[in-house]
Amino acid sequence: MSKYYIWSVCLFCLLTLTAEAQNSRKRVVDCPGFVTANTAAIEIRKIILTDEQTQVDAVMYGDPGTPAVISSETCLNTDKGAVRLREAGVVSIDGITEPELIPESGRLNVVLSFAPVPSDVHEVDFVEPETGWRIWGIQLSRKEPYVYVPAFLTMDKPVRDNELPEPGFSVGKSIVNGYMLGYEPDMELSAFVEFSDGIFPTPWKENVHVHQDGSFHFEADLLQPTLAVLHVNEASQCVMLVPGEEFTMYVSLPRLSMSASRLLKSHYRKRQKAWFDGAAELINTEMASGRNSPALKAYQVVENGLMHNEAIADKVKADVELVRPVCERLANTASLTSDDRKQLEKVQIGEIRDYILLKEKDMRVSVARSESMKEAVVAGIDASVAGADILPAIISSQKGHAVLIDFWATWCGPCKKSMKAIQPLKKNLEGKDVVYVYITGPSSPEHLWKADLAEMTGVHYRLTENQWKYLCAAYGITAIPAYLVISHDGKLQRRYVGFPGVDELQKELLRALGE
Repeated sequence: MSKYYIWSVCLFCLLTLTAEAQNSRKRVVDCPGFVTANTAAIEIRKIILTDEQTQVDAVMYGDPGTPAVISSETCLNTDKGAVRLREAGVVSIDGITEPELIPESGRLNVVLSFAPVPSDVHEVDFVEPETGWRIWGIQLSRKEPYVYVPAFLTMDKPVRDNELPEPGFSVGKSIVNGYMLGYEPDMELSAFVEFSDGIFPTPWKENVHVHQDGSFHFEADLLQPTLAVLHVNEASQCVMLVPGEEFTMYVSLPRLSMSASRLLKSHYRKRQKAWFDGAAELINTEMASGRNSPALKAYQVVENGLMHNEAIADKVKADVELVRPVCERLANTASLTSDDRKQLEKVQIGEIRDYILLKEKDMRVSVARSESMKEAVVAGIDASVAGADILPAIISSQKGHAVLIDFWATWCGPCKKSMKAIQPLKKNLEGKDVVYVYITGPSSPEHLWKADLAEMTGVHYRLTENQWKYLCAAYGITAIPAYLVISHDGKLQRRYVGFPGVDELQKELLRALGE
C-alpha cells in the first residue's frame, strides 16, 4: 500500500472528523416552543446555536412605517446568567443607525446575534427591557415545554346527567378554581375574564390573580349560563360559566400561549389547552380542544328554542328594553335611584330584576373597597348576625383579597400607635389586593369612634357587645391590638395578639395573596 494512499486516507478521516465536530457544535431550532409571552410584537422563528454565537431569527410585527429599533440591553436569560445582544441585522440597536421601517405587510424579518448560550442550557427567556417585551421558557431541546397534567384529567370519563347546563334564566354565582400548568413565579401574567349579559351596556371584566403556585380563582354573578373569555397575556380561552355551579380548570400555559402565536397557532390551535372538572365539563373540554363543540351546539339549539318561545320571548324583549337605561345609569353611578327601583318593579321576569339588584350590591362593595384605600368607610352588619356567622359576614365581600383585621378601641393607646406604624406597610402594598378592616366594640363611644376615623383609611365596623365578645372568644383575642390575617380564599391564615411589627404583617399579607 503506497504512502500516498495512506496519507490520503488519513487526510480524508481528519477532514471528516473536523466537519463532524463543526456540525456537532451547530444546533438549529425551528419555531421553538415557549411557555408564555407578554407581547405579540416579536416572535422567534429560528434559533441557531454555535460555539461562536447564538443567532435568533425573529419577526417583528407592527403598523407599517414603524421604525424597527431594539435595545442594546436585550438579552437571553439562562439559568447560568444573561447572554447579551451583540449585533442586529435590519433592526437598529438603540436607534443609533437609521432603522428599517415595518413594511406594508406589518411584519419584518430580523436577525439578532447574541453571545453563545452554554451547550447544557435547555431553555432561555428573551428580554427586551426598553419595550418590556418578554418571552419565557423558549425551548432549545424539546418541541413543546413539558407540563405535568394530572392523570385523572386525561382519563375517559362517563358522561354525567348534568354535562349540559340547564338553559334559561337562573341568577347565581359561578365559581372557578384553576391552575396555570407550567407557570413560574418570575413570569408576568396579565389575566382577566370577560363576558356580556345582554342588558348592561359593556362587557363585565374581572381581573384574575395568579398565585405563586399557579393557582387562581374567580367568581362571576350571572343571569344565565354564559360564554366567557379567559384572557392570559396574548392568549384567550372560551369557558362556559354556569350560575350556582363550580368547576376547576387546569390550563396548559404553553399550549394556550402558543395557540395565539402567529408562527405556531396552526399546530397548537387544535391541541388540548385545558382540562376541566365540574360544571359544563363536556362543553369546556371540547372548546379547549380548538375544535367545534357538539355539546355547545346542542346546548345552543335548546337555548335558542327556549328564547324564541312566544310564551317568554315577548316578556324578555320588553324587560330588556325597560332595564337597559337603568343598567346604563347603574354602570355609570354604581347605585340605583328611587325611579330606577320603580322601573324594576315593572319587570315581568323576576330573575332579571334580581340580577340587577345583585349587580348593584357588587358595585357598592367594589366602590367601598376602592374608597377605603383613600379614606375611612363605615360598614356594618345586622345586630341579629351572631356566632359563627359574624366573621363570614364581614369578609364575604372581600373574597379574592387578602384581609388584615385589626381589633382596636378608641381608648387603646397602643392600638393607635400601631395604626400609625402600619402606614408604611399600606404604602408598600399599594396596588395589591389587600383590604384593611378595623373592628371595635361598644366600649368605643360612637362619637369618639367616628372622630378617630378621619385619620384611618380602611373599612370600619362597630359591633354589638355580643358580636364583639363572640369574636374575641372564638379567635383568642385576649388583648388589643390584635390582628387576623385572612387569605385570598377566605381562610384564617394567622392570628396575632399584640402588634407583631410591620415586616411580619407584610410578610403574612403577601403570603395571604399567594405571593
